[in-house]
Amino acid sequence: MKKFVFVFINVVSLLVLQAQESKYNSHEVFYPSFYPQSGNDYRSASGEPGPKYWQNRPDYKINCTLDTAVHRLTAEAEIIYKNNSPDNLNFLWLQLDQNIYRSDSRASATTTEAGGRWANARFTDGYSIKSIAIDASGKSYVPRYLVTDTRMQLWLNEGLKPGGILKMKINYQFDIPEYGTDRLGRLKTRNGWIYEVAQWFPRMCVYDDLQGWNTLPYLGAGEFYLEYGDIEFSITAPSDLIVVGSGELENPQDCLTTQQLSRWNQAKNSDKTVMIRSEKEVTNKSSRPNKTSCTWKFKIQNARDAAWAASRAR
Repeated sequence: MKKFVFVFINVVSLLVLQAQESKYNSHEVFYPSFYPQSGNDYRSASGEPGPKYWQNRPDYKINCTLDTAVHRLTAEAEIIYKNNSPDNLNFLWLQLDQNIYRSDSRASATTTEAGGRWANARFTDGYSIKSIAIDASGKSYVPRYLVTDTRMQLWLNEGLKPGGILKMKINYQFDIPEYGTDRLGRLKTRNGWIYEVAQWFPRMCVYDDLQGWNTLPYLGAGEFYLEYGDIEFSITAPSDLIVVGSGELENPQDCLTTQQLSRWNQAKNSDKTVMIRSEKEVTNKSSRPNKTSCTWKFKIQNARDAAWAASRAR
């Protein structure tokens, strides 16, 4: 009995000693890691915008062509970037999500080997950057840049001052993989390929007052921390494809037949479902314009991102 009491006392003493040495802080456990512990001019203690809160802004204009013979997208992206921060930016970071499909990507070393919904069964070369140009302060130049995995760091000849605006143009292309990562890929059906295209243009990484540049690599899972801006984009594709995209189609008259345009206008003023192209018309050649290709123009305002899809099977 004495031995039992002695052991019990030792155990209790050990627990008390560990409790005294613990650095556990319950306050640190229950506040979100991206909020400051105390408020400032940029963010209140609750994480809400403060009186001097800011966000940088990128506006995009992208023109691309879909080559269905080789499943390749060729594009030119123009990004107008405004520095609303109080900092002088000597370099910029962009996301190159298509590089996740390279055999040497970080994701390929983890997700692809383990399998799952974000695993890509076949590899591509990712982004092929053809050219980059910067226009700033009335000067145009080719910047120095470095691509590392799904990110690109781009150095400016002159720092972008607070309130400053610059324009960059990036020409690029990539192959659309048959097996993507949940958001992008292509599927072959009896009526042709269906293309689902997301993460398809170089996007500005977020620069904020908490972490500076947010440059986490893309591994397949997870959502994205992105800046807001207007995105105008056009897709030139064979005319027998139907294209849908984020935002509003600005030129239905160039992409639809006379009958389909009539249905389109009917749908705009109806609360009921109106089929622009029915299932029975999918294999009917007259249900598409009689020309080689169509250019579909879309615009979405004050958005984080834009995606689109194309198919002969629609």
